[in-house]
Amino acid sequence: MSRTNIGPEAPTLVERLVMLSHLPYTVGCLLIVVLAFLVSLTQTSLASLLLPSGLLAAIVGGMFELYLLYTPRYMRRKVRTTELSILELLPEGEQQFHKLFGRISATRPQLMLFVSFALIFAFSAPNPLEITAAGVVFLIIICLGTASLLWAYFSILWGIHKLGAVPLNLRPYYTDPLLGLRPVGSLALSLAAVFLGAVSLALLSSITYPGTGLIGYVALGGLVLLGLLFFFLPLMRLHRRMLLQKRLERGKIGEKLAGIFQNGSEPSRRAQLDEMFRLDMMERRISSIGPWPFDLQILGRLLVIALSVSTVLLARIIAFYLKIVIPLG
Repeated sequence: MSRTNIGPEAPTLVERLVMLSHLPYTVGCLLIVVLAFLVSLTQTSLASLLLPSGLLAAIVGGMFELYLLYTPRYMRRKVRTTELSILELLPEGEQQFHKLFGRISATRPQLMLFVSFALIFAFSAPNPLEITAAGVVFLIIICLGTASLLWAYFSILWGIHKLGAVPLNLRPYYTDPLLGLRPVGSLALSLAAVFLGAVSLALLSSITYPGTGLIGYVALGGLVLLGLLFFFLPLMRLHRRMLLQKRLERGKIGEKLAGIFQNGSEPSRRAQLDEMFRLDMMERRISSIGPWPFDLQILGRLLVIALSVSTVLLARIIAFYLKIVIPLG
């Protein structure tokens, strides 16, 4: 496969679909969702759509489709906006950046995911041989958007994982307690929030469609766990790198303190006190080096979102087992 169409600058597969409209991207996404809604009108009566349950299902389904069409573009562009900050860390510059994040727009893995999801959705239908035109349109949007979103999420996080093995040009601890890694942590956090948002909308959409079975909820729960796992694992190398840097800097201070204690001559007492004061200030700055390339307060918010989604999923699974039906209108 030629590498001219691979990289953060190239559009993902779902973006190429939207760009066929030759409209501004957001307008193109809205147009596709509206067309999908009009196709669904040919398969159902307007009276059933005007019912509270039907209207809610249409709104939630449209939001989910719009989200899947737009977010792969957001994730890809998020990498590009972080590029300059990451380039400062890379010894080989832009060439190395493309080695790490150049597979975001790769066509083959997105196509493989699209076909896999399409087959799973098609054969999990009550009657696969009677899929309507509206179902085909919905299938294409959901499967293509999901394929591009998942590939963008996991390929970017894999790039962050490989970034941890690179001999980075870290910033001095006395200028940045996160050693210049804050943009990397912010990128990972933004992607995780987008991913969990997609799972949340998928869960909400499944609630509005009573045909969702236990396998669907278990699959969503697996996506939550997988998404969080792939959020933390790529950052472990950077976590260890920051701890190693902290130990190295403390080792340097220890060597200097040992020299001061070993040299106890009286004429240099004032100079020793000044040096010890300076080393104490350096120790305080070293202690401020964060254990992660992101703020723990923001991490707490991410965990709150994940726990909220997991709680709703668990409630739905329990309701499924107990055969509790939640009326929607």
